[in-house]
Amino acid sequence: MSRTPQGFGFIELLVVLAILAILASVLMPGYQEQVLRSYRTEAMQILLKVAGLQEMLLVDQRRYSADLTELGFAAKQFVTESGRYKISALVTEQGYQLKAQAQQAQTEDKNCQVFLLNSYGQKSSEPDSVCWTY
Repeated sequence: MSRTPQGFGFIELLVVLAILAILASVLMPGYQEQVLRSYRTEAMQILLKVAGLQEMLLVDQRRYSADLTELGFAAKQFVTESGRYKISALVTEQGYQLKAQAQQAQTEDKNCQVFLLNSYGQKSSEPDSVCWTY
């Protein structure tokens, strides 16, 4: 009487694990890049929100503020909810400039470390100048 093998053998299991490891090594960098790009949106959104609040302050008090607590935030400079960007404001004679600087895990996003927005609505980023379009 011959016996028929049942289930997977050790070799088959190793082949499946090797295939999964290869797939993971190919897909993981792309996934990580997408995560970094998705957090850029957070920086853009918060800068636009702060800009709106700056304009409301201008209407109410005829001035801008570098102290973001005056706009309802917890600190003069604050870190976004995810902890990936530090938001700050600079007031000049011409208006204001808002800045979102990458922090913690977001520093891996080498193309878009800094997002800038001024009182004229001009958007820029560093070191890559097209980060607002992603």
